[in-house]
Amino acid sequence: MPMTIRERLMTTLRGGVADRIPWNIYASLLPNTDAARRLQAKGLGLMGSAAPYRAIRSDVTVREERGEVDGLPLIHTTIETPVGTLTEEAVIEPHHGSRWIRKFFITGPEDYRAAEFYFRHTRFEPEFEGWRRADAAMADAGVVAAIIMALPILELMQYWLGLDGLAEGLYLYTDRFDALIDALEQHYYRQAELAAASPAELVWFPESLTATVISPRLFERYCARVYARAVPVVRGAGKLITAHYDGSIRPLVDLLAGIDIPIIEAFTPPPMGDLTVAEAKAAWPDKVIWVNFPGTLFHEPEETIYRYTMELLRTGAPGGRLVIGCTEDYPASEFAKTFNTIGRAMADYEGYAWE
Repeated sequence: MPMTIRERLMTTLRGGVADRIPWNIYASLLPNTDAARRLQAKGLGLMGSAAPYRAIRSDVTVREERGEVDGLPLIHTTIETPVGTLTEEAVIEPHHGSRWIRKFFITGPEDYRAAEFYFRHTRFEPEFEGWRRADAAMADAGVVAAIIMALPILELMQYWLGLDGLAEGLYLYTDRFDALIDALEQHYYRQAELAAASPAELVWFPESLTATVISPRLFERYCARVYARAVPVVRGAGKLITAHYDGSIRPLVDLLAGIDIPIIEAFTPPPMGDLTVAEAKAAWPDKVIWVNFPGTLFHEPEETIYRYTMELLRTGAPGGRLVIGCTEDYPASEFAKTFNTIGRAMADYEGYAWE
């Protein structure tokens, strides 16, 4: 009997050899089309996520107002604390529903005190029912991971400071910045504990980390030491960790080799990334590489996509430990062409029928 999509993916993520190379897309990125359903019937799997906790806040008020700006939905969020008020403005991109922050909560040193108060007055309690419902709904179509926050330095950059604010915090307001990091590290450890206690086997670390921003020096200072405490808790509970590394990886290869994260997810090879799958597998002989098919190739003709996929498989598939995935937004108009071509190449490589 052939494996189910879930069995195929989990067998590979556990380090085993499945009947086929798994093929996957984030559930949130799958269009509601006949083409998508046909591809699922041919083996395209899904990955969903659910948080294994709920946040409880004290002495703070969070308000959200919705409007419109430049024809896009606008969300204006206000956090009121006894020591100051923070505001954020974000728009919703219409094609994929992605949230883009136009104004971050922290825009200068005057905002650090209120942000730290907010963090210190937030705690997390277990909430596993949301994951159970999502997992039951997913069934054999894929897997649902328990998701925790990104590493504290990345959480600050992505949702609180932006890239410019991160640089200012690191080098101009270091003491205030490190106070925020300390508060968020306590959240990170607590969420890791709850993920370890959850019924999910797969735990997602949604880092979105690239060495073009987080240098090896910053990684050692702000990331490796956090992993050193959190990863053993999750792994000690028998969980698999998949970490989202979608940017420049080459400068961090040696550092990542020493961390017990068994799956590097969203790994983007050239022409967008700076490390091939074969190089990554050689550098990390105990890790599974979960590829993000490069978005620039979606615009190419079928012949180019087919050749690229075959070469990726020829050089990266031997020895197993490979998942072909899609983990980033892509041009919706190119979905059917691109995914059908990837699937056809995978079938030809492994010798099973496609059409």
